[in-house]
Order: sequence, then structure tokens, then C-alpha cells
Amino acid sequence: MNKLASRFALLGLALSAVTLTPVAFAQDSTPMSSSSSPSAAPQHAAPDPQKQAERLSKKLGLSDAQSTKIMAILQDRQQQMTAARGDSSLSQQDRRAKVRSIQQSTDSQINAVLTPDQQKQYATMKQNMMNRWQNGHGGSGSPSGSAGSSDNNSN
Repeated sequence: MNKLASRFALLGLALSAVTLTPVAFAQDSTPMSSSSSPSAAPQHAAPDPQKQAERLSKKLGLSDAQSTKIMAILQDRQQQMTAARGDSSLSQQDRRAKVRSIQQSTDSQINAVLTPDQQKQYATMKQNMMNRWQNGHGGSGSPSGSAGSSDNNSN
């Protein structure tokens, strides 16, 4: 009888170890992923320039040369954005203005690489993205959102 009791105890211990192990790993992995994320982008993850370039290449039918140039432009934008967002010497308003300026410069550089037809498609894509963003964030109440969409039409 003593042997049977010790086997049940061992079985119970094994089952509890198996049951609790995934929970322990899940708790351990959560802090690692969250600790690396805030240092990269405290508000949200920065878009991947390579994925953006691939998406633009597909939607706009870019040549290899255009894709390469746009990839470089997007990588440069990401570096500038990271620096601007991390610049604690700037006020929030100045930081927003800097980010807006970087985005406008990037759009100008991208437009310079595109053909006139691709520029029209790109402008439409940006307008659609702006509309989706405004609808998702409450939209029309934001004066900077309406100014941003009018800037997009002028490109």
C-alpha cells in the first residue's frame, strides 16, 4: 500500500509539473518581449522598411532600381524617425513637427523615384491610408489630420 501511495504522489507531482511548466515559460517570455519592444518604439512598433518597400513594389509595379532606391529612402526615414522620437530635448509639439517634416521629405523623395502614373497611385494609397487612420482614430476632429490629407493631395 505504501508503494501505491508513493506512486500516486509521484504521478501527482509529475502532472502538476507538466501543467505548471507552460505557465512559467509564458510568464518568463512575456517580460522579455515587452522589454525589447518599449526601447524600440514606446508607442507602437516602427514599420519595417523592407516590408513597406515590398508592398509598394507590388502595388505600384516598381522596377528593381526603383525598389532599391525606395528601400534606401525608407531605411533613412526610419533612422531619422527613431532619432526624432528619442530626442528628449524637443518638446512634444516640436517632435511632432520634426516627424511631419521627415514624412513630407520622404514622400517627396519617393515621388521623385516614381513615374507620373505611379505617383497618382501612391497619392491614392496615401489618401486611403489617411482615411482609414482617421476613421480608426475618431477622424474629423483632428486639425492635423485634415492638414495632412491636404498635403497628400498636393504631391
